[in-house]
Amino acid sequence: MTFFTGIFGINAWTVLACIAIGYLLGNIQTAVIVSRAYYHDDVRNHGSGNAGSTNMVRVYGYGPGAITFAGDSMKALLGVLAGQLLCGQAGGYIAGFFVVIGHCWPMFLGFRGGKGVASSYTIAILSFPLGALGAILIGGAILLINKKMSLMSLAAMLLFFLATLLFQLNNLPLVILAGLLAVVVFVRHAENIQRLVHGEEQRLRKEGK
Repeated sequence: MTFFTGIFGINAWTVLACIAIGYLLGNIQTAVIVSRAYYHDDVRNHGSGNAGSTNMVRVYGYGPGAITFAGDSMKALLGVLAGQLLCGQAGGYIAGFFVVIGHCWPMFLGFRGGKGVASSYTIAILSFPLGALGAILIGGAILLINKKMSLMSLAAMLLFFLATLLFQLNNLPLVILAGLLAVVVFVRHAENIQRLVHGEEQRLRKEGK
């Protein structure tokens, strides 16, 4: 708590409110909602076991995957806006980050969530649009070449962090936010990184195709 109050310059109660709002929004798992509503199943029982858009694509197809991505992006947007209403830019950073934490480790769903990519992309775009869009475009080019979503996700978040270091170094809270988002995404992709190293990572496609 002292870390956030010191770096972001806001009081402890406001920090707690931003954390709580962000985390609770993150617990809204679009993938689980869509898979239960339309397929009477839980996507976490299939594929990689993650509640994210990539696993939705692999299990149910591109339509459900796109809906999941949009839903996870929307909750990040709401988190950032709510945090900004509470205490400006710093509140948006904190609430946005904890949307990602809540998405990855949702307490109301046994701490089994997604990998935080869609939410992280949205927070990055809202925080530093040019840096985020540049990073995502490069990541998208990587995806087009090798069809490995995990590599795109890792590359884009690392590039976004590097962009903040290069062009936003005077905005220390933003640099910290970008670094924390990158750390979370890399932690959640630990198994993917191992498969990438060993040349075993799957390409993005629906199961059976």
